[in-house]
Amino acid sequence: MAKRRKIKKSVYLVAAIILFFGVYILSFTLFSKEESSSKDNAVKIEEPEDSRSLLKQLKEKEKMYLSDGIVSDVRIEEQLLEELRYSFEDISKIRKPASYESTYQGYSDDGLKFSTNLDVLRIYTVNEEEYYKIPVASKDELKNLLNKSIYTSFDFVKQYKTWKEVKITYKDTTKNLSKWKYDDLANTMAAKRVVGKVQPEKSKERSKYNFVIQIKADNYEAKVEVMGANYVKIESKGLSSYYEVHTALHDYIKDNVFKLSQK
Repeated sequence: MAKRRKIKKSVYLVAAIILFFGVYILSFTLFSKEESSSKDNAVKIEEPEDSRSLLKQLKEKEKMYLSDGIVSDVRIEEQLLEELRYSFEDISKIRKPASYESTYQGYSDDGLKFSTNLDVLRIYTVNEEEYYKIPVASKDELKNLLNKSIYTSFDFVKQYKTWKEVKITYKDTTKNLSKWKYDDLANTMAAKRVVGKVQPEKSKERSKYNFVIQIKADNYEAKVEVMGANYVKIESKGLSSYYEVHTALHDYIKDNVFKLSQK
């Protein structure tokens, strides 16, 4: 009798083990299929396509960069970017021209590209493109705006790897900056915003320390006038812009170049 009980217990134990593993395998299989199905569904979910025109999308970009064959990848300052958006108000959509070669090229931070030869504006992505006619009356204004966006930008001035010669003047004293200090100078150049000329000129009149930086590069020259601690004026190619800036540039020149704080 005892022997039969032992056999029954063994059978129950084996059955229980088989049942446990059966449930485990079934649960694992179902979970794996559900997870796989979830992954498949996740892959199939796509971002909705932007149905707006490329021009509409371009106008709403917060960051844009310009090149002109001489200078590359210069970020457009916020105020000048707003002026550029406004300049696109009067353009009209046209068919693809028979021939087109750009003078200026640009792109946004998320990959939308554009270019112009001042007659036509081309906006394009990998999959589509749009062309717009620029009014004759707007060409000179657009050219000046694009050049100003490039050649009076802090992003342009800070491209120290293109510099060939840098001279800094304080009153009647001019010093040549050593090439190994170019990056130090560039790293102190930080703009807050574009401003009008009144406040910077007043700051220059009141300031004890004003400086002029002359930069010669491969294909251009630029002048940076440090007007007290908080303002600068950038001039290049007959164009100019005023900026409110951080004090690091002024302090670096005063303390490290001319060592005026030690006098």
